[in-house]
Amino acid sequence: MNSEILDPHTGRSAINETPNGLSLEVPARKKPLQLIFLGVWLCMWAFGWISAFGTLLTGAAGFAGFFILFWLVAWTVGGLWVIGIFGWMAIGREIITFNTQGISIARKLGPFSRHWNCGAVHISELRTTEQPASSMFSNQMPLTFMSGAAHGTLKFDYGNRTLGFGLELETGEAKEILKLLLTRYPHLNKAKTS
Repeated sequence: MNSEILDPHTGRSAINETPNGLSLEVPARKKPLQLIFLGVWLCMWAFGWISAFGTLLTGAAGFAGFFILFWLVAWTVGGLWVIGIFGWMAIGREIITFNTQGISIARKLGPFSRHWNCGAVHISELRTTEQPASSMFSNQMPLTFMSGAAHGTLKFDYGNRTLGFGLELETGEAKEILKLLLTRYPHLNKAKTS
């Protein structure tokens, strides 16, 4: 029985030099079983949504139409949330750019994105943190592009706020990235001043 020795230096992220500075790209973690489950759930969601909407359009629901309308609104919100989680797992990624001016964080899901730009003068104490494992079956919400700027395995203080990036980086990989960043941009680790 052959066993493969894992390369300890492979990570999920890619680091590239760009005209804007050092760019770190972290793709969302692919979870095949969860993607299959969510894909099947979304098919059933779409069938339920189309059926309920059709019932409303034909007027066959009568007085129950108010209940169906309320259900349809809630069903739509829930479905859009799951579409966001499914999309993040399938094609989501974070792109973080570092330069002497600061840090730019972008979470992208196809054509949709969220951006945070942080000026270097307000950044202090860049560090790694233990990120709780997310699972769709736990009470911890999965981290996606919809997550706020406070989440991530790498964190820094930005004035009175704590911001983060590297949503699903392993702690070991985050520590290696931190070493590289602090070598290139030591000003990102300055002590917080009051």
